Amino acid sequence: MPMKHLPNLLIVDDSEENLLFLETVVREINVNVIQALSGSEALNKTKGLELALAIVDVWMPEMNGYDLAVKMNEERPEVKVPIIFLTASNVNEMQVFKGYGSGAVDYIFKPFDQVILLSKINVFLDLFNQKHKVVKSVALLKKYADELTRVNAALKKSEEKYRSYIDYAPDGVFVADEKGRYVEVNEAAGRITGYSKDELLKMSISDILAEESLEEGMTNIRKMDNEGSSKSDLLFKHKNGTKRWWTVDEVKLTESRILGFTKDITERKIAEQALKLSEEKYRTMLNASPDGIFIIDLKGLITDVSVIGLELYGADKSDEMVGKHFFQFVPPEEKKTIMSVIEKTMNEGIAQNVEIKIKRKNQSYFLCETSATLIQDADGTPFSFMIIVRDISQRKKMEKKQIHADRMASLGEMASGIAHEINQPLNTISMVMDNILFEASKREHIEKEYLKKKTDKIFDNITRIRNIIDHVRAFSRSQDDYILTGFDINNSVKDAVTMVSEQFKHLAINMNLQLQENLPMIPGNTFKFEQVILNLLSNAKDALLEKKSKQLTNFNMFVTIRSFLENKRIIIEMSDNGTGISEEDIEYIMLPFYTTKDAGMGTGLGLSISYQILKEMNGSIEIASNSFHGTTFKVILPIQNKQ
Repeated sequence: MPMKHLPNLLIVDDSEENLLFLETVVREINVNVIQALSGSEALNKTKGLELALAIVDVWMPEMNGYDLAVKMNEERPEVKVPIIFLTASNVNEMQVFKGYGSGAVDYIFKPFDQVILLSKINVFLDLFNQKHKVVKSVALLKKYADELTRVNAALKKSEEKYRSYIDYAPDGVFVADEKGRYVEVNEAAGRITGYSKDELLKMSISDILAEESLEEGMTNIRKMDNEGSSKSDLLFKHKNGTKRWWTVDEVKLTESRILGFTKDITERKIAEQALKLSEEKYRTMLNASPDGIFIIDLKGLITDVSVIGLELYGADKSDEMVGKHFFQFVPPEEKKTIMSVIEKTMNEGIAQNVEIKIKRKNQSYFLCETSATLIQDADGTPFSFMIIVRDISQRKKMEKKQIHADRMASLGEMASGIAHEINQPLNTISMVMDNILFEASKREHIEKEYLKKKTDKIFDNITRIRNIIDHVRAFSRSQDDYILTGFDINNSVKDAVTMVSEQFKHLAINMNLQLQENLPMIPGNTFKFEQVILNLLSNAKDALLEKKSKQLTNFNMFVTIRSFLENKRIIIEMSDNGTGISEEDIEYIMLPFYTTKDAGMGTGLGLSISYQILKEMNGSIEIASNSFHGTTFKVILPIQNKQ
């Protein structure tokens, strides 16, 4: 036991030898010994301490044992310190009486017996310990009595609160017997049923249960013996004759009592039925879409997927996709595109027609057109995205065929011009050969320098013919295997113009090129871009010829092509002074098969194909037109930053 919890035993004697001897005697006792050589020292050392026993020498200088005893007990008016006086055997009765009067409980006369001293000390220590136990027991009993009083008060208050809560609870509360007869009900039970409390106390649960729920409700009561509780949604008859849904929680209180809680959930049931119908409509619409639909939360996890979405992925059931991150089905190189789609959707509410690759279950890829819509709750807080995925693999194949067909049609229209381009060098070659033969007929020997000059001219024109044929061949073949490289926009424009320049000269159409030098290279397919320029030139030619056919006076036809750098974009402007395009037609001019030309004059695919080609290059096209000044097409191509 720690020293601070041991009973305190005070020993006071003016002789150090006596103190040492007494300390040796009591060493076997489990006490905290306090030694003092004088009365004043004893008072100082024991101030504020509880003493179990004091052994005090009677005769000491300055302050004798009796005076010390009086002063110690004056400081402890409620709990007196028991004192054993040590004194010589010749003490008289008056002195003994004085000692008892000052607080002595016993005397030990010197010389003393150690056994007797220890015995007496143990007796007083036992009394001290028993006194402490009694004090603790009294304190504990008082604590328990106070706690019981507090609990009784709390129980009473709790019972009052319980009764208040029951009476004013918004939900119905009832107590019924084992047969379902109401024993106690609150006000809310009356409001819910339409009956008064007095009316309900004369009824049973079966009296107000609707026929559809009667069997289930009574079965729940009978099951109380085994299960002890039940909860169910039941249909009840209101006093006004209507049927309403209640949720009923029942708990067995005793063998003959059931506590129940009821709440009118008719509105919730109606809402659930409406929600179920809405869910069925949603599911029907989701699966009726010809495109794949994915619903993903703000973390990118798929929460729902349509049947077509499963088919596109190659999945057998929705579990293969629901709960997984949408990025799992997107190749790494497409993740940046998807992030930009999501960002745009968050900012603008919608992103449309973005082409990306999707990975199927079998690890193959297909090209799709993706649109995303932000879904918000009634407060406008975003909580998910709807992503629509359309497989455009077949459409892309058809577009490639259309582009190739348009390219071949353009070549057909340019055939006469190309023939003229070839005829010119052929005529030159023919004239040079005639000149050589003429010189040979006049002379026996032709000078080497003359012959080299003439043959160089022949070879130059042969090279010109070869270049024209090679360019036409490259332009006309399929570009599916073409590797995208950087190309010079101006050269592409010049090559396109070369293929129609002779035709335009023949038709008296003036060509004016204003190309800014040293433009940055653009990644893409130079032949496809030539096709864009050729389509625009073809439209300009038709617009000019149509306007010329309507003019009564001379009409100077011209086409101007400009290229320049503006805001980190390369701009190619093609302007003509033809008939122009009406405002209502400009809105639809880029759609496939839409044409303003007379029947048989065009397919309506040229501008649509040009738009597709520019879209592949991340470019765009703008149109400005009126019937007086003609049309200007502006092709805009962004300059890609070098990595």
